[in-house]
Amino acid sequence: MIDICTCDVHDKANLALFIHKRDEWRRCIVGSAPHAVHRQVNHMLWNDAVFRTFNEARRITIERKSQKHGFNAPLIRLLDEGFVATQTMNIRRLTDRNFRDPEKAIISLVRVIDDIGENLGLITRENYLCHDGTPYTEPDSIQDGVAWTDWRKKQTNFDKLSGTPQDKRERSDRMQKSILQRLDKELKACSSVRKYVNKFIAHASDSETNPELTEEEKKITLDKLDDCYRAIVSVGSFLGVVFLYEHSLGGVPTPQYDQLMSMDLPMVAEEDMGKLYSFWNERCREVGKWDKNLWNE
Repeated sequence: MIDICTCDVHDKANLALFIHKRDEWRRCIVGSAPHAVHRQVNHMLWNDAVFRTFNEARRITIERKSQKHGFNAPLIRLLDEGFVATQTMNIRRLTDRNFRDPEKAIISLVRVIDDIGENLGLITRENYLCHDGTPYTEPDSIQDGVAWTDWRKKQTNFDKLSGTPQDKRERSDRMQKSILQRLDKELKACSSVRKYVNKFIAHASDSETNPELTEEEKKITLDKLDDCYRAIVSVGSFLGVVFLYEHSLGGVPTPQYDQLMSMDLPMVAEEDMGKLYSFWNERCREVGKWDKNLWNE
């Protein structure tokens, strides 16, 4: 913990508020919270890589035209539907706006962007540079090259955030609102996917009272998902690296095992197929009784 009194900042009250809000933004973006943005992004990109690898296996198998290899059609359809549902929901969650009610607070990129916009007065050059004990004056590059490099990078970052030339730097320089507007605009790439989720995934939209989606909006393609991933990773990494001076988001997590193990093996032994047919029939009989229970009672 840094003692605020020792920080090289003139407005200590403003610094205290900045540190409080920065801790909140950091927790949401790169912190250890279960739903921190970086965790959501890693999970989303991992599932995407798994699906696309399986999808490539499907393409290779189809082109081989072998009678010995194939995929069960209902299972493939379930996989496709599940992939679209989970990925588009992930995209919507990451771009949701926060509720005003604290008890309904969510963690998303847009929540952080909006909250930064409401607290621009706290984001001054001296707070950004010195909140962690870094001196405002330039360190000696020879005596402490690491501290000098860190100081120089932070100053350069804030030059971009504030739109201030290097020779015009002031402690009171503030982050530009246009930066946040640009981040928000970048996330507009997710708008059509969000609309699709609201109509087909999160809610059962009534076409009689709600406008229909266009044919283009009804299509969820891998390219369209890539546009959303790219925007989310770009915005998240900007907040993580430039704004918070922490680390970037994105990249497929590195597995600590062989992620393709057993891909070349049959799912079920031929002699066990009879058991599966029996299981299917028993399940259908059980479900078939449900429409009679209330009437009989």
